[in-house]
Amino acid sequence: MNNNNRLIVKDQLSRREFLRAVGLASASAGVALLLPSCAPAAAPTAAPAEVSLGMVDTSIYKKDPPWHIARSGMGEVNSWQVIATLHFDYYVKTKYKEQFDQVDYLAATFDPVKQVSDMEDLIGKNPDVMIVHPVSGGNIVAQIEQAMKKNIPVILFGARAYTDKYVSYHDRDNAGVGRIYADYICQKLGGKGNVAVMMGLAGNTYAEDVLRGVREGMSKYPDVKEAALGYGVWSPVEGKTAMEGMLASTDQIDGIINDGGNMGIGIIDAYMDAGLPFVPMCGDDGNGWLRKAKENSVAFQGVHGGAEQMADAVEFAVKTLKGEPVARDVLAPIQTFDETQIDKFYRADLNDQYWAINKLPEEVLVENYKL
Repeated sequence: MNNNNRLIVKDQLSRREFLRAVGLASASAGVALLLPSCAPAAAPTAAPAEVSLGMVDTSIYKKDPPWHIARSGMGEVNSWQVIATLHFDYYVKTKYKEQFDQVDYLAATFDPVKQVSDMEDLIGKNPDVMIVHPVSGGNIVAQIEQAMKKNIPVILFGARAYTDKYVSYHDRDNAGVGRIYADYICQKLGGKGNVAVMMGLAGNTYAEDVLRGVREGMSKYPDVKEAALGYGVWSPVEGKTAMEGMLASTDQIDGIINDGGNMGIGIIDAYMDAGLPFVPMCGDDGNGWLRKAKENSVAFQGVHGGAEQMADAVEFAVKTLKGEPVARDVLAPIQTFDETQIDKFYRADLNDQYWAINKLPEEVLVENYKL
């Protein structure tokens, strides 16, 4: 096995580091049941033109390989980010190893100021293409637009930026995810009760899009009230702290809309410490969450995390450099499941950092996640 596909798994980031950070195009949610599973050529100055509705003409970026790819990421601060990077490394360094001869990656560790510097450093290396995961909607708009002006095509992954100057954008319909969460919890409560809401990070565009969807969904249930809002920065530790605060400040919580299983782990721990019965909540396809929910018989709505779309971002980078038309905005269908389907996704032979929805070969998964 190529050691380029081996990652050190890190699933913690300090509260101070997370809180340094600040604040995805929404479409109708498609719901599906998941079953697991070198010198650059001179560039013209014209901007890409749409060749058909939703498609972008990338012919101005066409050049012969080998290519130079650069990536500005949020950093391997949790297991979701780690498996996203694992997809990037496998697709760039193994699947397309003959096409890419230079790879530059800088990780912002959720610091929007650092990402500005990262982007400037990467642009200065004159890559042929960039994949960018914005920490917030506005922090690197100028740098994204600068790259595009230099005819370096930008592929956005995992979060939108407040600019239309990019070639292609890959994500889930995050507002749609929020609506799915809301429908599940409100229906579980019979359309009446108090709901605590826990999002990842205040001001982050991904988190704010999910929250917008949650509130849109809850608006259909006038007798369901948002009793508390907290932020657990996608961390079991911070999720537990936020949940403890909401339990202490709220008289009654009948259900929890939490955006992600890492925070869900902390929520379960908070309820166990308080000696309270579990209420319906939300989760994802992270193995740690699936194990925790299975062990404690927790009722939940699961939604896929979407890190596997990094593979699609790399595929689109390749198509762009081949001059092939690419879709402008790609929102993956939302894949859902609940506690009755845990065994279709949970893998007891792999560690808690594994994510069930992925586009990686089995040998890469075993090398990185085998217990």
